[in-house]
Parts: sequence; structure tokens; C-alpha cells
Amino acid sequence: MKKLGIAVVIIFAFVLAISAIVRYFVLDPASTNTTLVEQGMNMYDFHNQPWNIVLFAHIITASLAILIGPFQFFKKLRNKRKSLHRNMGKVYLVSILISGITGIYLSFFAFGGVISKLGFFSLSTAWLVTTYLAYKNIRMKRIQEHERWMYRSYAVTFVAVTFRIWSAAIGYSLDNFAIGYTAAIWVSLIGNLVIMEIWLRKNQNRKLETIKTNHTLFDK
Repeated sequence: MKKLGIAVVIIFAFVLAISAIVRYFVLDPASTNTTLVEQGMNMYDFHNQPWNIVLFAHIITASLAILIGPFQFFKKLRNKRKSLHRNMGKVYLVSILISGITGIYLSFFAFGGVISKLGFFSLSTAWLVTTYLAYKNIRMKRIQEHERWMYRSYAVTFVAVTFRIWSAAIGYSLDNFAIGYTAAIWVSLIGNLVIMEIWLRKNQNRKLETIKTNHTLFDK
């Protein structure tokens, strides 16, 4: 089930990253964001040069992070290719540092009003904090805590996917793009972190049960 889950995540990650690159760097981004322009987001006509640069930097680094993340959880890769794992981790860390900071800047321009802006600001902050804690723990040689915070970090990274799913689902069901867009960021961020925390706790309990069972068999 874990392998199947990672495979699904990788597929979604590749689809999102490739579509984002095509949408913003191959096609005309102004024409692919007509809905936002129609809703009053004039910066999406891409005449605001400073905003353009920040957005493009955000997209490139976020795409790198979402693509690299899943491969950091393959234990065989970590054990056999430790230097590759470390180097990919460094790229992931730098990508999130850049994408998180640019994300905070972009949150002040987010569509949907104050609640939406606060949601995107919280998203970028959570992204930076969880990734920093993953980095801090590996520097302190706390391997298990590092791994747990990396999972949380990628749960935030994966909001890029679940946000689009929820915004479409809520927006179309309510026939209201603005409400769907605003609600989706909070549902995605909180939902991803809650689901990840439940999975981490269950995984930890399974490990403890295995240890107890092994001790019991050894004692006998």
C-alpha cells in the first residue's frame, strides 16, 4: 500500500509539474489564466514585471520540490546512494526556501480576499517551518525525527496538487469560483497535515507493536 501510495503521488507530482511548466513557460500564461483575469486579478495579464519574476521563480522551485520529494522516501535509494539522497535533499531544501519566500510575497496578491491571502501565507510559512525542522533534525543526527518532518514537509508541498482538486470540486459544486478557491487552500493545507499526522502515528504504533512482539518472542 505504501508503494502504491508513493506511485500515485509521483504520478500526480509529474502531471502537476509538467502542466505548470507548459502553462507558464510554453503557452501564453495570460491566456491560460483567463478565469483569474475575469475575476479581477489583473496581474495575471502579466504586465507587472516584478510580480512576474517572483511568480516564475516560485513555479520553477515548487516544481523541483514536488518532483524530488517522493524519491527521498525510498529506503533502498537512501541506503545505497547516500550521496545522491543528500544532494537531492539539498536541492529540495533550497527549492522550498526560495519557493516559500516567494510564496509569502505572492500571498499578498492572492485571489479571494483576506481569508485566501491568510491561507496562502500560512501555507508558505508551514512549508518553510516543516522543512527547516527536517533540516535541523538531520543536522542533529535525529534520523527518525528528520524523516517524520520530511513527510510533513512534503504533505505541505503536495498541497499544490490537492488545492487544485479541491478548488475544482468545491467551486463547481457550489458554482462559485471565489468560494471554491478560498475554501480549497484551507481544506488542502489542514487536510494534508491531518492525514499525514494520522498516518505517521499509525506507522509509529505499528513499529512499537513489532518491537513488543519481537521482545515477547525473544523472552520466550
